[in-house]
Amino acid sequence: MKLKDVLHISTKNIRIHLKRNLLIMAVMGIIFGLVLTINLWFQGVTNYYIELTSRATDGRVIVEATNSMEGMVIDEEQPQATRQEMIADIEAYGGKVLGEAEKFGAFGSIVLPEDIVKNAIEVDLSKVPIDAAPVLVSSFLGEQLLGKNFPAESTSAIKKQKDYEEFRNSLIGKTFTDTQGAKYYVVGLTPGSFHVHNLSLQQLEKNNHNLLNSVLRFISTPAGTPIIVDNGESATWQTRDNALNDVSLSAISDKSDSIAAFFDNNQTAYVYFKNGQGQFADTAFSNRTYSVDVIAGTSPEVQYIINILQTVINIISATLGLIATIIVIFTTIRLTDQDKSTIALYYSLGATAKQIHSIYLCYFFMLMLETALFAFSLASVIVLTFSFLNQELLHIQAAVGFSQTSAPQIIFYATNITVLITIIYMLLMAPLCTLINHKRLSTATFKKA
Repeated sequence: MKLKDVLHISTKNIRIHLKRNLLIMAVMGIIFGLVLTINLWFQGVTNYYIELTSRATDGRVIVEATNSMEGMVIDEEQPQATRQEMIADIEAYGGKVLGEAEKFGAFGSIVLPEDIVKNAIEVDLSKVPIDAAPVLVSSFLGEQLLGKNFPAESTSAIKKQKDYEEFRNSLIGKTFTDTQGAKYYVVGLTPGSFHVHNLSLQQLEKNNHNLLNSVLRFISTPAGTPIIVDNGESATWQTRDNALNDVSLSAISDKSDSIAAFFDNNQTAYVYFKNGQGQFADTAFSNRTYSVDVIAGTSPEVQYIINILQTVINIISATLGLIATIIVIFTTIRLTDQDKSTIALYYSLGATAKQIHSIYLCYFFMLMLETALFAFSLASVIVLTFSFLNQELLHIQAAVGFSQTSAPQIIFYATNITVLITIIYMLLMAPLCTLINHKRLSTATFKKA
C-alpha cells in the first residue's frame, strides 16, 4: 500500500464519518481555541504596552538612582551604596550613566539631554525663550502650572479625551512660571498618563465592565516624571533669582547622591531590575542598597507583572491542554472501537499491521490539523473582534494613558512561543493517539476476535 493510498483512505474516513469528526473538531477546537485566544490577546496587550512606552525614548529605559533608602526600608541601619558603587552596578548590567541627576524648579523636574527624549518633543527648541527651561510636563506639573485640576474619573471616554485635549492645548507652546519663580516653556508631554492608572477600560468609562478589565488593571500606565530638556542654555534659565540656581538644579544633598542613567532597551533594564542592587519603588527585593525610579521607557516593574501574568496564563494553558489530551485519547479509543469492522476488513484484504497504523496515524493527524486550523481561526476571530469593537476606546487609551498625539490602528493580537507550542502539541497528539491505540489496531487483537 502506497502513501497516496494511505492518504486516500484517511481522507475517505474523514468524509464518511463527517458528522462524528465535526463534533470532535468542535469540542477540541473550542478548548484549544480558548488557549490560543488567551495567548494571542495577552501577547498583543504586551506588545502594545512596550511599543507605546518605548516611543518617546527610542526603546531606552531612563532611570534615576539614589543612595538614600529613606521611606523604602524599615531598618534605618540599612547600608547605603556609594556613588561609585551605584555607577558600577548600573554599568555591570549594560546601563550608561548620564551624570548627576540635576533638577530644576519647585517640583524637581529632572534635566535630561535632548537626544534621549527627542521623540516626545513637539515644539522646535529654537522657539524656546532664552530664559525659560524647555519642559515635558507630567499631568501633575501641568495642572500646577495651569492652576487647574482636571477630573480624575469620568463616566465617558469622550469626556476624558476632551479633558486631555484641553490639557494639551493649554500647555504646549506656552510659557509658565512656578511658585518659586522658575520659568518653563512647554515643548511636549512627558511619557506618562493623564489620570489613567492602568489599562483597564474602566479607567476611561466608569461603567465599562468588560471581563478582561480584571487582567488589564494589573498593567500600570507610566506615572510620568516631568523632564527638563537640556537645550544647552541652562545658564540663562530663569529661577527664583533670575539666574542659574545650583540648589534647584542639583539632586545632590548632604545626605545622598543621585545619578541619571539609561539602558538601551527594556530587556537589559529588566536584567538589571532582577539582579542589580537597586530597589525599585513598587517591588520589594531583599538586600538592595539604593533606590531606583523609572523616569521614562518601559518600566521593568510592569514587565515583571506582565511576566507573572504570562506564567499564570501558561499554567492555565497547560491545564486546558491536559484536559483536552484526556478527551482526545478517550475519543480516539472510542473511534477505533467503532471502526473494528472496518479494521478487520482491511486485514482480510491483506493489509499489514504497519499499514493499518499508518492509515490511522494519517487519519488522526488530518483530524488534529483541521482542529488546529479551526482553533486558530476561532481564536483569531475572537481576539480581532475585541480590538475592532473597542478601537475607539483603545485610541483614547493610547492618548491619555501614554501621552500619544496619534496612534495607528491598535490591535491586541500577536503570536508567541506558547501559541506555536500549542499548535505543535496538537499535531503531536496524532502519533500519541496512534501509540495508545496500538493494541486495538494490531493483528493479534483481530485474530483473538
